[in-house]
Amino acid sequence: MKLKLDFLSHAFQRVSPWLGQAFSDNGTPSSSRLLTLLHSLVACGGLIYVLAKTHSMPDGTTLAGLGAFSTAHYAVNRATTAWGKDKGPKPDADDKVSQ
Repeated sequence: MKLKLDFLSHAFQRVSPWLGQAFSDNGTPSSSRLLTLLHSLVACGGLIYVLAKTHSMPDGTTLAGLGAFSTAHYAVNRATTAWGKDKGPKPDADDKVSQ
């Protein structure tokens, strides 16, 4: 049992820096990436359930919906970063004139 625990501890030490990088945006923790992982696992479970019950692959609309469900958090995060909405509101032009 000691050998297994040592192996798991060593494996986790090697994987943990990679996981830290995978679930962060430039070093800051990213909840959108963690939520995307969670929702991807839920979507995979839903797809497996549908496959087990119907014995056939669902149509494209269902697959697109599962894909949108699992990636929506990360897509919103990337969109707000791309449009600069993560920096907060810009001061109004009237505020600059009055100063």
